Amino acid sequence: MLLVDEDGRLLGLISTETLFKVQNALLLANISQLEKKEREIREKNEQMESELRMAMELQQAMMPKTEALSPRKADGNLPHFDHRYVAAGLVGGDFFHIVRLSDSAASVFICDVMGHGVSSALITAMLRALIEGCGADAADPSVLMTRLNLEFTKILRQTGTVLFATAFYCVLDSDRGELRYTRAGHPCPFHVQRRAGKVAPLNCIEGTAGPALGLIDSASYGSSHTALEPGDWVLLFTDGIEEATDNADVEFGVPGLAGVLQANLERPAGEVLDELLAEVSRFTGGASFADDICLVAAEVPL
Repeated sequence: MLLVDEDGRLLGLISTETLFKVQNALLLANISQLEKKEREIREKNEQMESELRMAMELQQAMMPKTEALSPRKADGNLPHFDHRYVAAGLVGGDFFHIVRLSDSAASVFICDVMGHGVSSALITAMLRALIEGCGADAADPSVLMTRLNLEFTKILRQTGTVLFATAFYCVLDSDRGELRYTRAGHPCPFHVQRRAGKVAPLNCIEGTAGPALGLIDSASYGSSHTALEPGDWVLLFTDGIEEATDNADVEFGVPGLAGVLQANLERPAGEVLDELLAEVSRFTGGASFADDICLVAAEVPL
């Protein structure tokens, strides 16, 4: 077989047998390179998965253990809590935090960080640290949210990253039968009134709400309050559940949430949360949730 260069000049002759050997050697070398690259990619994927699993375990460890919030004394009247959390991936950007303020009062913070994944999970860890640093203001929702937004926005500004988180913060006092709350661009929770047989969103009046956290450092957040009867409970949630869609791209929506709550008025709050997730799963045809879902029920003891 003749060998010529790119200009057509004769370079020499090579036997067919030798050519086959050269081709086989090149092919084996290429296969070896591909196998090496595949091993490297597999090892990197395994490392990333291991780090994601660790991040997931750390994030789950940061979630409050609601059973640990039992009253410190026999006659304590601390609100009862249940929660459910479903991340769209191994880690998520939804987060909640519960703190005991007295034997009859506790605060609840729930937030939804823009996007989901590792970066959002890191922001939730930052928010937890900031909330704990605002402990002196925990009893006043408007003061805490205003201070939290200021500190959060300052940190984001240093990174040059455009990021935000919607949030809702409330203080539930069983002895006073009162819920005090404020929100930062977050959906209004539902107030479930068992004795009255009613389910309705909280009355988040004008002045109660402010912008999402991380956008405007000078933002001020007002607060409101509502009366709670023994047996009443409040459902705090992130928008992943109301924005779940069926095959026709129709959202489950706030009416869907209200319908499930109304149909299960007599059931314990924890069971209602399970039924709510099951109903949304049926609505979506069993498809995986596209966004993180966080549900927190805060109940006044009977």
